[in-house]
Amino acid sequence: MHTGRYVSPPIRLNLGSKGLRFDRGDIEIHGIDQSGPSFEGRLFLNNPKATAETPRTPENGYAGSFHVYGYGVWPADVGKDPAQRKAEPETIRAPIQKTVIATDALRAAAARSPEVTITVVPVYPGDPPQDASSALKLEGLGVVFH
Repeated sequence: MHTGRYVSPPIRLNLGSKGLRFDRGDIEIHGIDQSGPSFEGRLFLNNPKATAETPRTPENGYAGSFHVYGYGVWPADVGKDPAQRKAEPETIRAPIQKTVIATDALRAAAARSPEVTITVVPVYPGDPPQDASSALKLEGLGVVFH
């Protein structure tokens, strides 16, 4: 399990015989915990220094985003004081998967290198957006070509 802002290890882009002619490229995020607050997860390719303030442009590696609509307080924690909730082990209690269609960003990244890193920047919406690193828990992510 990973918590907070996430930077993947290098992911090999297995394009097979399609080369750069794939029809669709997806980033799949696995085991995202939705038992806490709601947030947006912004995805950046080959930009490990991306933050909530990083402009969402192709030049910055922006590939898309996903949204988690969290439970807020997990039902089993209702009535517990906050210190008691934090004392329990950090686990993913309500895992979900998100798929972000990122065809153009993946095609551009694949044209430069056979590997890519993916940075997930969790933010609370607003002006300016605020860091939501404490909200993000995930198991991992991958890239799929169609």
